[in-house]
Amino acid sequence: MHLAQLAIENFRIFGSRADNKNLDLRFTKGLTVLVGENDSGKTAIMDSLRLVLGTSSLDYLRINEDDFHKTGGNTAADLSIYCRFENLTEDEAARFLEWLSFEDKQPVVELTLRAYRVSRKNRSGVDVSTIEVTNRSGADGQGRTFEGDVRNFLRLTYLKPLRDAESEMSAGKGSRLSQLLLHHPKLVGQEKPSDLPAANAGEPPKPPPTLRGIMATAEAWIKESPAIVGAKEQLNKDYLSNLSVGSEKLTGEITIGRSADLKGILEKLELWLAPDAAMLDRTKHGLGFNNLLFMAAELLLLSESAETGLPLLLIEEPEAHLHPQLQLRLMEFLEQKTKGETPVQVLVSTHSPNLSSKADIEKVTHVAKGRAYPLANTHTKLTAGDYRFLRRFLDTTKANLFFARGVVLVEGDAENILLPTVAKLLGRSFTEYGISIVNVGSRGLFRYARIFQRTDKQEPPVKVACISDRDIPPDEAKDYVPKTKKQADENLPKYESEMQAAGKVVAHMQSLQKYDGGVVKTFVSERWTLEHDMVLSGLGLELHQAIAFAKKLKNTDRAFTDAERAEIFQAASTEYAQLSQDASSAVIAARVFQPLFDEDASKAVTAQVLAELLETQNPTPEQLRNKLPAYLLAAIEYVTAPLPPPPANANAN
Repeated sequence: MHLAQLAIENFRIFGSRADNKNLDLRFTKGLTVLVGENDSGKTAIMDSLRLVLGTSSLDYLRINEDDFHKTGGNTAADLSIYCRFENLTEDEAARFLEWLSFEDKQPVVELTLRAYRVSRKNRSGVDVSTIEVTNRSGADGQGRTFEGDVRNFLRLTYLKPLRDAESEMSAGKGSRLSQLLLHHPKLVGQEKPSDLPAANAGEPPKPPPTLRGIMATAEAWIKESPAIVGAKEQLNKDYLSNLSVGSEKLTGEITIGRSADLKGILEKLELWLAPDAAMLDRTKHGLGFNNLLFMAAELLLLSESAETGLPLLLIEEPEAHLHPQLQLRLMEFLEQKTKGETPVQVLVSTHSPNLSSKADIEKVTHVAKGRAYPLANTHTKLTAGDYRFLRRFLDTTKANLFFARGVVLVEGDAENILLPTVAKLLGRSFTEYGISIVNVGSRGLFRYARIFQRTDKQEPPVKVACISDRDIPPDEAKDYVPKTKKQADENLPKYESEMQAAGKVVAHMQSLQKYDGGVVKTFVSERWTLEHDMVLSGLGLELHQAIAFAKKLKNTDRAFTDAERAEIFQAASTEYAQLSQDASSAVIAARVFQPLFDEDASKAVTAQVLAELLETQNPTPEQLRNKLPAYLLAAIEYVTAPLPPPPANANAN
């Protein structure tokens, strides 16, 4: 059986169905990864399952006033959490026979927790608020109450964030390790007494076959030890005999504490990582390795004891204390344990782009502002080709889009480097607004954008701006932007005048924006490319200086002095002034951009130098916006907030 559905109303961040603020989340078998920013609802999902099902470690968790959803200053009077389990085996159906529901003749287990805020008068006549909780079966939560062994069977395994794995694996009364081992099938029968087997001649003695027998034998040997016997005799003779009254003699016995039952034996054990072969003594390991050891122990019980509990594991922030490579190994391991003969269902919540990128994207559920958005193919507009593409190319640097309040998708390094600086100078810092900028490295912006486009009409609260070049060369660049052989042979249009004459400019623009919809919007350069259009809008001098410096940097690794840098910028400024005297703005833009097209200078280095120039100049937002292409301003406003209108006397310089 596996958890197939979780429905929540009026629990913490999740509101009522009537207001369309409830949660209705479907799960598939295997692994589910919950991703999203803080306070989006991931922990509420985890805690709701803990409240309904309980945990194998018997964590104390109860409904309180703060768990009821609050809106507009009002607190909900009741809340409900519904769980549905499907794919029951015959044995599981038999176990839950009195609690079963049927759908299409298939048995399912449905469990609903309801909590009510009730006001009652105490003995003093004062109104006090109490909380009543019911936990019943059936589709409407009106069936039989879950209790006894069947209730215990439904307990899930929960690993809390920032867990103290070393403490969990240490010996002690009620230790987690003793709980795990007590229910492991390999320990069945180990509570029975057993004697020391007779040893064959010339062979060392063998231990008794059960743990209780081993402990009883060890206890007998310890009691017979000359050291223990001597200490006990001295205690009785020299001390207790002198404290006895009358015929009642006080006699002490030294033995192993609480050794009679299996639980007591297991509570004396602890789990730790074995030392390296070259080391004889136990070594203290860091938090990361101890956490891996703890998770391995929990999964051992889940995989081997399906008959004694629900094979459902909840892990919050498994990345805690793990370096990136261990995170990747952990995700592979978790996916492996969800398959095979004894599969485990695993629900993970994480803030790690590393873990998010490693998981199959169809197993990811994006949680944002109290809504859940599964990325399975039945929920998004991603095509089969998109899923194949994202499985190859959705890496750690791109997976940060799952944790953003807005996303900017760009085609290359230049936009990736320059836009955060521009936005900051405009007073729209991407960091402050929670914006992730993702460098796709190609024209395939739509493959990532469709992650946020839904077939269920539930739009996520994340605005996605795709920034694209128009890529129609102006006529002024004909001398260095040749046509391809096919374009020349077939006389196909390439340059702006040709495209306009053929009536293809509008269709070309529409093709760049054809995947827009929902929260996704594409912003296209007005003329050609980012750098070319920045010259036309007013950043020609700064860009020319940045290109001049990038050309100098191309063939050297040495650092330039401040004086050398100033000299390069001054020479570029003089050259730009001369160009501006004899050419139109269109010619100037084409000439400034040519070194980037010819790859005499790196676009990425140019963008970095230009960003440094702008930060040094530190223009006011009004001054900068007058020098930026309109499509960049519109994209930044879309994912952050509208810019204030410029004052009537704004200085464009």
